[in-house]
Parts: sequence; C-alpha cells; structure tokens
Amino acid sequence: MTRFPARALAASALGLAFTALPAQAAGEVSSFIVKLRDAPAHAQLQPRHADARDHQLAARLAAHEHGRWNKLLGETGLHTGPHTARLRATGRDQQRLDLGRVYSASEAALLQRQLEQHGDVAWAEPNMRERRMQASPIPNDPRYATTAGQLGQWWLQPVSGSNGNLIEARLRGVPGFQTAWQRSTGAASAVVAVLDTGTTAHPELVGRLLPGYDFVSVLEYANDGDGRDADASDPGDWVDAADRLKPEFRTCELEDSSWHGTIIATMLAAATNNGQGVAAMNWAGRVLPVRVAGKCGAEVADIVDGMRWAAGLPVAGVPDNPNPARIINISFGGSAACGSAYQAAIDEIRRERGAMVVAAAGNEWGAPTRPANCLGTVGVVALNRDGFKANYSNFGAALSASGIATVGGDDVDSATKWNGLADSGISTAYNLGTKGPGAGDYARLYGSSFAAPIVSGALSLMLSVNPALTADQLFAGLRLSARPHVLVPKMAACANANPGRCACTTTTCGVGMLDVNQALIYAANPAGYVPPARLGEVIDNADIDGAVLLGADRPANPEPPPPSSSGGGGAFGGLWLLGLALAVAWLAFSRRRA
Repeated sequence: MTRFPARALAASALGLAFTALPAQAAGEVSSFIVKLRDAPAHAQLQPRHADARDHQLAARLAAHEHGRWNKLLGETGLHTGPHTARLRATGRDQQRLDLGRVYSASEAALLQRQLEQHGDVAWAEPNMRERRMQASPIPNDPRYATTAGQLGQWWLQPVSGSNGNLIEARLRGVPGFQTAWQRSTGAASAVVAVLDTGTTAHPELVGRLLPGYDFVSVLEYANDGDGRDADASDPGDWVDAADRLKPEFRTCELEDSSWHGTIIATMLAAATNNGQGVAAMNWAGRVLPVRVAGKCGAEVADIVDGMRWAAGLPVAGVPDNPNPARIINISFGGSAACGSAYQAAIDEIRRERGAMVVAAAGNEWGAPTRPANCLGTVGVVALNRDGFKANYSNFGAALSASGIATVGGDDVDSATKWNGLADSGISTAYNLGTKGPGAGDYARLYGSSFAAPIVSGALSLMLSVNPALTADQLFAGLRLSARPHVLVPKMAACANANPGRCACTTTTCGVGMLDVNQALIYAANPAGYVPPARLGEVIDNADIDGAVLLGADRPANPEPPPPSSSGGGGAFGGLWLLGLALAVAWLAFSRRRA
C-alpha cells in the first residue's frame, strides 16, 4: 500500500516540486484536485502553539487524514501498478493527486467518476492547464507615432464622439478614466493582485511592485530552475523548436515570451504624471505580482493557490502574504465548466476576505472561459472603442449575472470581414526580449486579457475613494453604475450564429459598459446612489453600412456539444484551439518615439 507521511498532507509539495509529465493534448490530464468530505483546513494540521498538547492534537488530526487517504487509494485500487501516487496540499482543504501518468479525456472522466463514487470524497476534478486570454497584436508601424490620437492611450480618455466623427474620434465604448480622475487619481492602499506570468524590470514599474510569490510548481514549465518561491519575476514563457522536441512540450505552441504580467501590471500601476512613458488607471497604484503561469500556461491548482494567497488566506507550505489584495485580476482561463476547485476558492475569498476576482472572458468568440464563468466572478467582455463587441471576444449567458464589458482593443484579423471597424489597440508597456527579459519598451495590444485589468483598475479607484466598501458593494457598484450597451440597429446581436463583431445585450455581454466616473460616485455614497437615467448610444454611420454589406463578420460557431456529465473540468474544445492560435500570433511591437 502507498504510504504518505502524516505531515506531508499539509506540506506545499511533499517537500519537492513536481516533475513534469508529457504535455497533455486536448482533454488530457496528469493530476486531479480532490476534496474529502469534512476535510480539515491545511492550517489545522500544523501546531499553532509550542505546547505539547497542541502538537499532539495536530498530529492526531494529520494521522487521521493520512489514514483516510490510504484507505481511499486502497479501496479505489489507485495504489497499485507501476506508478506512485503523490499528494500535495492545495486550496483550503484539498489535495492535488498525481498518479504518475497522463490520462486521456475518457480515462480522466472514468477516474473522476470512480473517485466521486467513493463515500469519503466530496468532489474531484481534473487539474487542467489554463491559457492566457490575449488576442494577437498588430505591428506598431510608424503611422501610430505620427499623431497623439493614433499612439495615445485612447482607452483612458473621456467618452466622446458621434456618428458624424471619423472612427479614430469615436470613443463611445471607453470607461472614462480621465473624467473619473477628477474625483480620485487613486491610492497606494488599493492593491491589485495580478495572477499571471510574473513581472520584468521596467522604468514604469519602479517602486510599484509589492513582494509577490511564484506558485508555478512544475519545474519544466516554471523555466526558472526551481518550483515555488518568493521570486515572482518573469523569466520568459517562450516555446521554441528545441522545446517541442521534448515530450512534455509536444502539444505546446511555438511562441516568443509574452511578458503578459508586465503588460497588465503597467496598465494598472505605471508611474503616472511624471512626464515619461504611459499613464496608469491608478496614479499611485501598487501591484502584487503572483506568478502562476510559465511555459504552456498555468495549472488550475497553482492558480487556485495563487488566488487564495493573494487574498491573504493561508496556503500550505507558503509564508503568509503580508500585503493582501482586495482585487484579484486573472487573464488566464480554460474552456471548461467552472469546476469545484475554482468555485470553492472564489467563494472563500469573497466570504473570508471580501475580495473580488476579475477574469477575462476569453478570445475564442464563443462561450466565456473559466474562471470568468464562475459564480461571483466579474467576467469581462472586450469591446471595440465604439462600444460593440470586439471581433475575438467571448460572450454568452454565463456573464448575465455578474459580467461587464469594456474596451480591449479590436485588431485586424484575416478571419474577419469587418476590419474597417478595427481600432488601434491598447497602448501600454512591453519588454523587448523574445526569450529572456530584454529592455523595457511599449506596444499596442488586443485581447480580453487587457479588458479585465481595466475593470480591476476601476475597482482600485473605488477602494481609493472608500476603502470600507464590501465585496457586495463593489459588485453592486459596478453593475448599478454601468452604462447601457450601445445600440447598433444595422448590426446583428451577438449569438453563436453571429460571433464576430456584434451588438452586445445584457444576456450576452454582461450588465452593460463600465463607467468609472459613475462607479466612483457610487463608491462615495453607496446608500444614496441613484443611477442616472440613460439610453444606449445609437451607432449608425457609413463605416457600419460598409461593413454590413460584406456579410457576417465571422462564420457561425458550431453548435456547442451537450453538457458533460463528468461534473468537473472538461476537455478543451475546438474553439479554444482557434483562440489559442490568436493568443500566440504576436506579430510585432512598437517603440515609442522619444
């Protein structure tokens, strides 16, 4: 019978980081997240005091849990065979179960059912790898440097424009930060945790980063020579031809390093009003970098532990976070149902710490990815600067209860027809390295990855105005203050039959469009806030006329498959693979003219 030391149940990784198995193809998994019924929190398995009685109580509880796991593995037959079962504490009271092999989608479903049929198991789900939610940028050609309007950060400017304006002057989808700055430019106390690839050195981020943590546990994917540690810097997440020759990278896409965490951190907290570079949403902002992703994406177990640590909850084997964040930004996700691991963490974070999780809806022009589709998460749809859905953004009914929409850039895509409606992208900081970190620079980017931190930035300003706001008030404030979606009579509504650029509604893109100024009015006086009476702006111009003549922007999506009966994370669908192709098609970046 496989044996586990009692104290290993509360250790970070049984003393060692896991070694990577071959990379999973669509639907394949190499480990599971399992929660036993009435499982104690990992913190209860460690003595809280120095006295012998406390040590004895913790040891008895750990021994009891050790016995339960041995019994479970014995009765399910999982202790037999050539592979060794290993456990690592994750979440509040769950274990990452690694059986030393890769399972196909059908095998994983069978094993999940086998585990959940055991009377001592509350739930089990595959530990999937999640991918960053970023669409492809376009080259930053010199024309973007010719005028401030082309290179400028239009996404921070006031809502403006009419149907009579040229497309560059129409900003009816932006959230209006410049207007909101009249009420508050932010505060350092309104910390945003960025769960991402880590951060690199950049002039914009000097003094803006709090001590973070690296939660990437698999050595080969971590790319920094070790597992979990207190260094949240980004070594690069490139995958080259040499990597693809290794079995663990066989299904990974070839790509240069994304510097994804640096981009998002700079949007939130770049040095502002200093006569250099770009501005941030919160002029005094501080970012808590939480590295959860390396090469080929991020494990759900690492994301869940990163979420809990960011909010100030205990994580087994990791020092407590001295700078808990009330806002947790995640721009990674997978095309599966929310799952118990995500939902349990999100519920605990909100209940115990009053923190909000903001997640990108994804870029596969289909159903929202997780954790944006989880209950209690603010899922964010990406809009064009004029207010309709960007060509790539996901959408759907899962966002109607807690979702919201804001700009994320709308790129030129050869797969779409309405590229005359594209905008110039989100301008922010970047890194010039293709593999390891290089010099700091600037770029223009597209994706729901960059819409999500815009909502997180708005929440940070709300907390700057009123630090006493509860999670329920933050959530209510976003929804009550949102502007109605724009009305586009000549553009079909968003649907599987019309998944490209399309007209949003409250049933497909969330409650409405982010309005930062109104959100700050609410924050100052939640009990007395009365939303203004507003109608959706009507979008009707020659650009729309020309686009409609070309036919639908994208082909219809295939009919979604019936819901899985496995009760947990499922296989990556075909739409995910198409979205992933967008995510890795980094074409170029721009140098800002001095």
